[in-house]
Amino acid sequence: MDFFHWTTKIVSRNKGKSAVAASAYISGTKKENTWDGVTHDYTRKKHVIYTEVMLPPNAPQEYADRSLLWNSIEWNETKANAQLARSIELALPAELNHEQNIALVRKLVQKLFVNKGMCADVAFHDKGDGNPHAHILLTLRPLASDGKWGDKSRLEYILDADGNRIPARQKGRWKTRKVYTTDWDDRGNAERWRAAAADAINEALREAGFTQGFVDSRSYADQGVHRIPMVHEGPDARAMEKRGIPAEVGEKNREIRQQNKLLSQLEARLARLNAWAQYEKKKDELLTAQDGGMSRESLRFKLASNILASSVQPNHKDHRLRDSTGLLAIMHEYNITDAASCLAAIQTVNTKFYGLKSKRKENHDLSLELSVRIESHEKCKKYQKHYRTWEKLPEAKRSDFERRYEYELRQYRQAASVLRRCQDGGEKIDYKGWKAALEYLEKKQFLMDYQLEDMKEEVRRLEVVKREFIQDNKKTKPERYAR
Repeated sequence: MDFFHWTTKIVSRNKGKSAVAASAYISGTKKENTWDGVTHDYTRKKHVIYTEVMLPPNAPQEYADRSLLWNSIEWNETKANAQLARSIELALPAELNHEQNIALVRKLVQKLFVNKGMCADVAFHDKGDGNPHAHILLTLRPLASDGKWGDKSRLEYILDADGNRIPARQKGRWKTRKVYTTDWDDRGNAERWRAAAADAINEALREAGFTQGFVDSRSYADQGVHRIPMVHEGPDARAMEKRGIPAEVGEKNREIRQQNKLLSQLEARLARLNAWAQYEKKKDELLTAQDGGMSRESLRFKLASNILASSVQPNHKDHRLRDSTGLLAIMHEYNITDAASCLAAIQTVNTKFYGLKSKRKENHDLSLELSVRIESHEKCKKYQKHYRTWEKLPEAKRSDFERRYEYELRQYRQAASVLRRCQDGGEKIDYKGWKAALEYLEKKQFLMDYQLEDMKEEVRRLEVVKREFIQDNKKTKPERYAR
């Protein structure tokens, strides 16, 4: 498993979502939401391998029936903008079999959530496409000791230094603050849960006998890795790809995957070159101290240059040494005469490489941000008629319209939220400017990808230096270098 995927979302009523619908989806069942009378049927989903409702000790046993559990939640949340559940999706190792992945998920859910008092609706999906994953639907409202739903939060009075209530601006009211009854919404939970999930996956892989393929929950930036992250494809793009229709996001991910592979290869090759050059430099310094003059390594490098100068012929066995891209050229270009100068050359290329990686990552992040803004602007224009119609409807008719145009309204709200954040940050909505900036960044990205290919050739030439030098060491006896 070479990637870590964990997403957390809130199932919220004001976004047209339903906890009953979410449960029916992950379990591949048919469920009626008795709060609004809508039936959600997902019985055609054939890749649901395992489902279970996991309950804390104080939960009524009838809540093991997911229909009763989530309908109870729906009826206890009376507000139009109520948050109904927390939804988590976790990618699982394809290296493990179904029983091992199920055991992994159950152990993780029990430790992180059920032991904390949450009810968890768990489902394990596997389409056989190498992407097994788990869905976890969690309750947000705590259960009291008697099994009844408690409060998510409460208000407490703000007191002054003498312990007295502080009057609010409104006459007859006092200043208050919201106090959560649990720590389930703590902002630090997201990172803690992700780290715990990564640890659980790695532990399961080790127990199964694997020595590699371990995951890291941290982002590439936090890991100090300049690799470009993949773009989320979504179900629509994946469905297109499955039917043999190339999706734009799929093409983008294939390009990113190819470039990341090249980056990883170059990084590993440079690391090996650097380690070799460090070793040769230390050996060179030791020999210099012993001999009291020009080191044997210096002589070896000079000899390598002489050998090369006399051996570069059209019929040379190594075609990479036939022209100016060969050993002699790279040694002259970087003024390589001994191990120290070879190390300096490798470090120069190393600096160029990591500088290029950093610039590519920065360019990619800017391009991604602009793409999101452009796409959001286009979605707002496309779906704003649905939202305007919904706004004008009386409250009694909104629910039916919401169900009928759930996708269109969700797309508009998400897009509008992105543009609103731009405006809140003091930026103007500049669609044409964003398009022009993105076009410039894409050209810049193309040039940097071209530079990366040049870097690949430069690393290869340094590897030729290393290989020829090692071969010369094997062929030449030490006494030939004695002063």
